[in-house]
This record gives sequence, C-alpha cells and structure tokens, in this order.
Amino acid sequence: MTIAGEMVAEGEVMAEMPTDQLRDRENIVTIDHVSKSFGDKIALNDISFVIPEGQICGLLGPNGAGKTTLFRLLMGILKASSGSLHVAGLDAFEDRVAVKRLIGFLPDEPVFYSYLSARELLELSAGMHGLDVEAAMAAIMPVAQRLRLAGELDNYAEDYSRGMKKKLGLLLAMLHAPRLLVLDEPTNGLDVESTHLFYDLITETAAAGTTIVFSTHLMDHVARLCSHAVIMGEGALIASGSLGALKARYGEDDLEALFLKLTARPHAA
Repeated sequence: MTIAGEMVAEGEVMAEMPTDQLRDRENIVTIDHVSKSFGDKIALNDISFVIPEGQICGLLGPNGAGKTTLFRLLMGILKASSGSLHVAGLDAFEDRVAVKRLIGFLPDEPVFYSYLSARELLELSAGMHGLDVEAAMAAIMPVAQRLRLAGELDNYAEDYSRGMKKKLGLLLAMLHAPRLLVLDEPTNGLDVESTHLFYDLITETAAAGTTIVFSTHLMDHVARLCSHAVIMGEGALIASGSLGALKARYGEDDLEALFLKLTARPHAA
C-alpha cells in the first residue's frame, strides 16, 4: 500500500490498571490486552498501555519486538487477534476510515505511486482527506521549505533519494493536521541537518497539541524529544512511563543503559 493511499502511562506502568480506569482518563490511544499472531508466530502478546493526549512518546525495542506490527494495528491495516485498540474512542480496525483521518502515519520505507510527482501526491492526499487542496498546499509549503524539499516537488517521488522520500512522507503525514502522528523510524536516511530540522518540527507540532509516537533505535532522540517511553521486547510490553520514573524505578540515569538492562537476553549455555 502506498503512503498516499493510506504511549503511554504517566509515571509508572499502567498496564495493570483496570480497563474502565484506563478509559476514564483523557487518552487519545487505549491499547487493551492486545495480541497478534501470524499463524504460529506470536508478534504481540497481551499488550496494554495508554497514550495521553499531547505527549511525545518513544517506542523502543530490539528488531522483532513488534513495534511495526503495533503501528499497523493502530492504523487499521491489521486486525488484532484478541484485545482492542481505540484511537480517540474509535475502534482502530472497525472504524479505520475515521481513525485514518485522525492519524498521520510515516512508515519506515515510504512507497509512492511511480507516475506522480511529489506535488501531485500531496494534492491527491489532500483531496482524499476532503481538504481544500489549495489551502492545504499553502499550509504545508513552509514545512516543505524548511525540509529543503519545496524546490523538488515537481519531480517524480519515485526518483527521490531515501532521505527525500522520508521528508515527503513526513509532509504527507502532517498534511491534514492530525491529532496523532505515528512515525516509524522517522530519521532513517536523513542527514544531520535534516535530523535537527525533524527535532524542531516534532517539538513545535507537539507544542501545538498533537500527540506524537515514534519508534527509533537512537536513544539520544528519545532523551532529547520524549517525555515518556514504551519499551517492548519479543512482542511483550517490558515497561512504560515517564523517562524520569523509569530511570528512578530501575536505578539507571542513562537511557541506553536502562534499555539494555531491560531488553537483555540470557546467553546460551
């Protein structure tokens, strides 16, 4: 699927709170005992946590932890084997058309129609969201200029470098001013300057009230941007909470050391 066609507790872990208490709080996302299997393979195993509105949350985990599967469930691309996911009170799968209006999603490897320019993709996406195309393009153009992409919009997106595709994917994710931005490895392929521009955009977007969840393997990104983190391993929730609470709970001031402690696998005998 092309991109155009298309966390977390305060303080301590909230996975053990009763469901009715979770939903009574002002959370944009509620993930309640979610499991997902592909045949005999368990990708997610009884995951529960919430994402309060207005937070920047880092989703951390080794490769194969289930992060991308979780994002696809949130987008309604996949259906949970059990449990429920709600975005602003809507079922992520059953109400997926409405949910996609609330979410801006940037996949790790954006894929675009080969016969459209970047400008045409943005205009198409604006139309699909029911926006005034001219107004939407005017609103997103300052972001395109900051990302050094405005001068490239009339070129075919298929011919873009990986970093340029990531920038275009971010523009498409932000185009309809979503309440929730879901970003899968957003800085992969970006140079140093573009990465710092990403920092600024994320901070400004969150300050304007958008909730942001992004996955990354770069601990400094989480330490710099996030107030909260969710740590996963082998399809299970390991820990979630504010960065300060997690560091205090596990006795680690360094986020990378904390992550390695919580996700360490036993050595084979």
